[in-house]
Amino acid sequence: MHLVKKLVAVIVILILVNAGFIWYGQANFEATVKTLSKAFTENNATLRIFKTELPKSIERFLESSGVVNAPYKTLVLQFEGEYRSKPSSRWANMHALALLRPSADMLWGVRLKSNPVVTFNALETYHAGHAYMKMLLFGIVPTGKIEGEEFTRSELARVLAYGVYNPALLKYEKIQYRTIDKSSIEAKIFDGNLSASVTFTFNESGLITEISSQDRVRPVKDGFKPAQWHMKIYSYGVFDGLTLPKKAEESWVIDGNEIIYSKSTLDSVKRL
Repeated sequence: MHLVKKLVAVIVILILVNAGFIWYGQANFEATVKTLSKAFTENNATLRIFKTELPKSIERFLESSGVVNAPYKTLVLQFEGEYRSKPSSRWANMHALALLRPSADMLWGVRLKSNPVVTFNALETYHAGHAYMKMLLFGIVPTGKIEGEEFTRSELARVLAYGVYNPALLKYEKIQYRTIDKSSIEAKIFDGNLSASVTFTFNESGLITEISSQDRVRPVKDGFKPAQWHMKIYSYGVFDGLTLPKKAEESWVIDGNEIIYSKSTLDSVKRL
């Protein structure tokens, strides 16, 4: 009986230590995100020139988004959802904070919780032709870092694709448009020597319902592999004066099969 009590005491202590470790790591991670967010917002003096003439489908989407009457310099978005790194992985609960601007910039802080004990965090940025992602166990233990030209180009495509959440970006002068048909348009963004393209598909109401790109890469065991990327938008909502996607799924197209890796719900938006 005495031994059992000792074992129980040890288990309780381990649980408390682990909980404290998680709490400290999460607090440290959130403090880092806040610091980066402050710098991201304050360093917002970069001159951006916007197009005055746009394809009708883009103009119609911008009107629907309400961005004309709800301008901003930076958008802060919070998402809830699920994420998995590969088809065989279990779904993990996801909480994400994104900062987006009407230029080729983005900052993401993501928390993934696959079980009550283990929490992974990721910091992801794109700025001035450079992208990187840092992964942290419990918010403090580095477990990996991703960067390089392939990843940077893929992230530039993601910046452009997320113009659906960041409508002012779609007026950015460094984006070129090519109409494919009455419901689809190709957009190509330039940032220094880099460029990346996505295709936006619109419904009859003028809202974007699908986005795809051939310029994304997905992580594999030996590095990266080019893959077709796809986003489906299922609903829209009004957030701080803007009409933005509420529910969406992202997937990789692998061997002709669409593999969903992210299911997200936009929870809140703040215009700065």
